[in-house]
Amino acid sequence: MSNTLLRLLQYCRPHLRLIFIGLGFLFSSSLAEVSGPLLIKYFIDTSLATGHWIAHEIGLFIITYLSLQGLAAFSSYKQALLFSRVAQYIIKGLRQETFSAALRLPARYLDNHQTGHLISTISNDTETLLQLYIQVIGQSIHKVVLLTGILGGMFWLNWQLACLISIMIIMSIAVMQIYQRCSMPWSRQARQLTSDLNHQLSETLQGIPIIQSLVQEKHFADKFAATNQQQLQARKKVLQLNGLLLRPMIDLLYIFTIGTLLSWFAIQGTSQIAVGVIYAFVSYMGRMIEPLNDLTNQLTQIQQSLIAGERIFTLLDEQKEPAGKYQQPIEGIIQFQHIHFRYQQDGDPILQDINLELYKGKMMALVGHTGSGKSTILHLLSGMYQPTSGNIIVEQHPIEEWNISSLRSQLGVIQQDPFIFAGSVADNIRFGRPNISDDDITQVLNHVQWFESINHNETVSMQLQEGGKNLSAGQRQLLSFARALVTHPPVLILDEATANVDSQTEHHLQQAIASIRHQHAWLIVAHRLSTIVDADEILVLQHGKIIERGNHSSLLAANKHYATLYQLQQLTVK
Repeated sequence: MSNTLLRLLQYCRPHLRLIFIGLGFLFSSSLAEVSGPLLIKYFIDTSLATGHWIAHEIGLFIITYLSLQGLAAFSSYKQALLFSRVAQYIIKGLRQETFSAALRLPARYLDNHQTGHLISTISNDTETLLQLYIQVIGQSIHKVVLLTGILGGMFWLNWQLACLISIMIIMSIAVMQIYQRCSMPWSRQARQLTSDLNHQLSETLQGIPIIQSLVQEKHFADKFAATNQQQLQARKKVLQLNGLLLRPMIDLLYIFTIGTLLSWFAIQGTSQIAVGVIYAFVSYMGRMIEPLNDLTNQLTQIQQSLIAGERIFTLLDEQKEPAGKYQQPIEGIIQFQHIHFRYQQDGDPILQDINLELYKGKMMALVGHTGSGKSTILHLLSGMYQPTSGNIIVEQHPIEEWNISSLRSQLGVIQQDPFIFAGSVADNIRFGRPNISDDDITQVLNHVQWFESINHNETVSMQLQEGGKNLSAGQRQLLSFARALVTHPPVLILDEATANVDSQTEHHLQQAIASIRHQHAWLIVAHRLSTIVDADEILVLQHGKIIERGNHSSLLAANKHYATLYQLQQLTVK
């Protein structure tokens, strides 16, 4: 936990100027608060106890005391404002860093981690850290400085009594340490369960139509309630420890110490200890209990923040995608050389000895039963995963040497279930690429017959709902085609891209593909074999192996697995 705290404090470096100004106000506030009881002690010993009353001295005393209180209040306000501002700046940068890190996570990480947990880390955990920076940088430092100043004032007045007060402070620190050790497992569990709640919420909201259609509202409500109850139990354990070890224990130590202090005064008498010293110590004790209680009350929040920091740094430290440096236009040959792949090191092989060659103007199709490894080949080409063994060569360079962003920018990917973002049609096609004009967008939409599928009065400014809910499956597919084609990428990857379009739209798309066929290299996954009869080479996969290869005519003539698949589909169509 100490390493996490030190790492979190390193984010303060860019804001040292504001922090030092805040520390100046903090010390000023603490000095003014510590000076108040000393001033009253001086007034009691020199004026009140001796009966020596001088009007201008009393007026000066009142003005000085009020000035000190005003200075303490103003400085406290300024330091709290500055530290809160620093905290907001830090959280803004940390949230952006965490989000950017999530965007660079490899596919393997996303396979093993739930989306809701990532959302919880980026939003909830970073927000929790806000309180850490406000309390640790601001309030905790303020309380520690104030306690140090009060203790210094006590030692200056009477070192024996100050040693007695020091024992109370040491015991309070021991109580905090015991609390931290006992409550940490429950706090960590509560944080994890909060993340689980966010995941269930995200998953359930996305699947509401399916849940309602299957009449499973009660099941999902009960599942959420069970996790919610577990989270409540974990938090109750932390609250029970709070009630036992924090505020009540500190109050008990304070009462015991103040009783011992007054007993000491009673035994020694005013002949040994001045009345002003008695007042100063009692006043200091009253001022000391507040920061001690504040520190103990903040301990729970600080602990939660450190756990949140652990989760954030786990995400930030996750191995990112390989960062090669080579980046050139793809014009030559893409080769898979003896590729083997498995998702888990000790898992079943997904691909075995895959060899293929792709180049501009060539259309290659991958066919086979579900789970035969077709989509995995596409993922390997786009750098989502690295081969277990073998080499993928792009432009005479191994794929791991390529800058992954440069490589992917030259791959146009058209998925079976494309995701549509809320916004206009133009926004979904432009996709953050400002060099794409509205004319380019209109041209590519015409090319894929988009306007034929909707109201002809609609334009590229047509607003789309989240996930493209106001579009049909075929319209979303056409939009995905346009998004991939608009930049004229040298390599086009189609993953069941025509599965959700009607026969007429599919025919138009086939015509569009034929018109630009020789401008790109094509890698197509297809279940409907009628869409790939013109492919230059067809690879038939089974259990991760290529069992047949050739063009449509040669594979039919071989009368093996491909021919059987094609004949079955023809019978189904009839």
